[in-house]
Amino acid sequence: MPQIIDATFAHGFLARLHRAVNVHDPHAVAALCSENVIWEDPAAPRTLRGRAEVLGFHRDIMFVALPDAQIEMVDGPFLALDGTGLAVRLRITGTMTGPLNPPGFAPTGGHLAFETAEFSQFEDGLLARHTVVLNMLDVARQIGAVPQADSAAGRIGVWLQHVSAFWARARPA
Repeated sequence: MPQIIDATFAHGFLARLHRAVNVHDPHAVAALCSENVIWEDPAAPRTLRGRAEVLGFHRDIMFVALPDAQIEMVDGPFLALDGTGLAVRLRITGTMTGPLNPPGFAPTGGHLAFETAEFSQFEDGLLARHTVVLNMLDVARQIGAVPQADSAAGRIGVWLQHVSAFWARARPA
């Protein structure tokens, strides 16, 4: 059963979580999670289940790709009306000096900046469920995985999508 939280708990917990991320300590991030946490993040290869997977994601993926990652609160926290969770809007910045695996994107050396909306529930003072929502298309454009919409590569991509859509419609059902 989710824990009932208040504003004091929310602010204190978020301060600890963001401090752990800003000093790039995957063990401290994982320590704030319940043993059976469910962590959904589009940057992760799959839904993370358990403290060990959260630790591995931050140690082996996030802090490798963005070793200077920084989080700052843009808005919130907002408490759920029933008191069982919170939402917050964050800005994450960093330099992509390491690969992003999976899927295997090469480091760009470029600066990234994006916002997330994050939703959390707690049990016994620890994260029980954490859901991150972000604009992956924006991130993909920043790292060069998807061309800018108004570029020649973007126009070629649109043309290829049209060809693919034509063939998808032409296939018998």
